[in-house]
Amino acid sequence: MDKENKKLDIFDTIIIRFLQSFDKRNFAQKDKIILFKELSYLMKWWISLNEATNILQQSTDNFALKDMTRTIQTYLKKGMPLSFALGRLPDYFDEWDVAVIKTWEASWKLPTVLTSLATEYEYTADIKNKYIWAMIYPVILFLVAIVAVISLFTLVLPSIFSIADSFQNLQLPRATRALRDISTFLQNNRKWILRTVWWISIVWWILLSTDKWKKFWFNILLQIPLVGKMTQYYYVVKFCRYMKLMNSAGMSYIQTFQLLKDILWIPVYQDMLENVISWLKEWKDIYSSIKYERDLLPADVAVMIKVWEQTASLEQSLKNVLSMYEWELNVMINRISKIIEPIMLIWIGWIVVIIAYAVFGLILQIMEGSGL
Repeated sequence: MDKENKKLDIFDTIIIRFLQSFDKRNFAQKDKIILFKELSYLMKWWISLNEATNILQQSTDNFALKDMTRTIQTYLKKGMPLSFALGRLPDYFDEWDVAVIKTWEASWKLPTVLTSLATEYEYTADIKNKYIWAMIYPVILFLVAIVAVISLFTLVLPSIFSIADSFQNLQLPRATRALRDISTFLQNNRKWILRTVWWISIVWWILLSTDKWKKFWFNILLQIPLVGKMTQYYYVVKFCRYMKLMNSAGMSYIQTFQLLKDILWIPVYQDMLENVISWLKEWKDIYSSIKYERDLLPADVAVMIKVWEQTASLEQSLKNVLSMYEWELNVMINRISKIIEPIMLIWIGWIVVIIAYAVFGLILQIMEGSGL
């Protein structure tokens, strides 16, 4: 009996550790938002940071969050600031989190910055999900349509064409012959087509892992009507919101653009920001380094930056940019879904019409050949 209990205990321990490790690996941005929000709420009620992390550790069911707050507490008890503790958790917190919190810690406004970070992450996560869905939605529709058409050509039409083959000297309509040729090709070359798609996918993935091809395809993406403009506005909003928060934290311009370079992982934006940083180090103005980056930053954004440099009113300039482009971005995201749906329906409708015309033409030919 004791042996059985020991086996069960070992088995339970293995399961618990597996679930804990799985929970730790799945620490997402929403969990970071919860951490920042709860710490800011507790600290606004004059609860110390050490006690706030202790309360959070005892109340949460998330193992990653529980383990993280325990680690943070060990550093806080040694007299280290929160930014130092978060910097020792690179799997969960990036350089931007640490730098913003470190800057605000000096002004004793830690609850404010934690709330600001949570709000910023909530907004960027929401707009990112909308942007990704707007980009993926037409791809999903296209793939579903392709699968449906291929299934029709390989599973349904061959049965219809086999009936036609049983009639001798039957003259098939041109559309029917074309569909039969396509169906025969797909059936006879199924393995070759699958291998080709597989190797193209691998080559595509390898190419996209290099900065050169990332830049190439991103520049192509920016040239696509509506999609390119939506992508440009998405990064403008992200760029300006992060910049606004870092400016309110009192960061230097070089530090701000360096962190933006780390946040915006798109190589073309990193090149632009690297250029801005080099100009700032040479005491030159930012506008001169970005005024020709029209594909990345619209002309009026560059003008706003020029106004900021002349009037030292960065926060107001960023507010003006965000008031324009946040609204425009939401309109474009909603518009692209409404435009894609009818286009895909028309495209699928034409395919259905062509197939129906070929099949009914075949039926009429069979009826005529049978004397009906």
